[in-house]
Amino acid sequence: MGMLVAAYAINLITTFSLSAIASNGTVRGGGAYYLISRSLGPEFGGSIGIVFYLGFVFNTGLNAVGLIDCIKINFGATAGNWANILPDTQWYLYLWSTLVLLICTAICLAGSAIFARASNGLLVILLIATLSIPLSALVVSPFENRKLGINYTGISLSTFIGNLKPQLTRGAAGSQINGKETFQDLFGILFPATGGIFAGASMSGDLKNPSKSIPRGTLYGLGTTFVLYTLVILAMAATITRSSFARNSHVIQDTNISGVVILAGEFASSFFSTLMGVIGSAKLLQALARDNLLPGFWIFGQGTKKGDEPTYAILMTYVVAQITMLCDLNQIASFTTMTYLVGIFYTLGELRPSKMSRLANHCR
Repeated sequence: MGMLVAAYAINLITTFSLSAIASNGTVRGGGAYYLISRSLGPEFGGSIGIVFYLGFVFNTGLNAVGLIDCIKINFGATAGNWANILPDTQWYLYLWSTLVLLICTAICLAGSAIFARASNGLLVILLIATLSIPLSALVVSPFENRKLGINYTGISLSTFIGNLKPQLTRGAAGSQINGKETFQDLFGILFPATGGIFAGASMSGDLKNPSKSIPRGTLYGLGTTFVLYTLVILAMAATITRSSFARNSHVIQDTNISGVVILAGEFASSFFSTLMGVIGSAKLLQALARDNLLPGFWIFGQGTKKGDEPTYAILMTYVVAQITMLCDLNQIASFTTMTYLVGIFYTLGELRPSKMSRLANHCR
């Protein structure tokens, strides 16, 4: 909860800055990059835009790899809990991640309209899966499964107290960190899950009224996701023992009223984030290229005659994300966190009081 509050504090401050800029001027395609570059100038805006682009692409690769990791846990030939049908050696997993990225890229190339339809369906699945977790805490009876390493107590004050304080471990299930975890390691893994605040802003070119939609949508999104995250964290902390978390990385599915619902939610979350990463990154790159800040980037500024879809930028994003997926899941998460935080703090550092005062006077 401490890490979640810290992550959302960073996101909230950034959202206020983004909203102040978005609500005081014309907003076009490029999302956060367009807003920042028009406030700070092309030099600062361009450098921040590149950092944000890398963060979006890293997050795209992260979610494609994360989706396959969920499937491996359920259906991997050696590690599958439900069935052992999917080859899960390193290069096979890379192949499956590539297929996911290819499907998402194809949907984005087909246009924003198809992307929007796919997103709406995935959102419904994700909400059902998320709300099933606190619901399970209320209806699932206590049980112990030594084979799976799970001790599910139901809602229990002693279980909650046992999970209340941090206790960093070494070699927990699912860990890819050599040695004992640190706060920095875990924050680097958690933060990308809260870093979708620029997702709506990245679609600014497709919004009817971006000056109102970006601040309102982003703030509502922050509030909604924070409440949902908190419900999930508290529900699991009050029902599942600490040792169960350390022994079983699949515990959220094994203690739910329906493991299929959680699997569907994992798929919807990762697939939606991969889709958003491809199209959001491409639109940011398109806006960056149209400002002619970097030599040779003009080709990525081109768009289709119908809908101005960033075809070349989407293909470039696919290539960079494909390379990103060569790293393991936690490494990509840490890279994503670093680029987001660099971009966010650079932006806030440049929007210092003197500049904000001049910007306010100009707006008045």
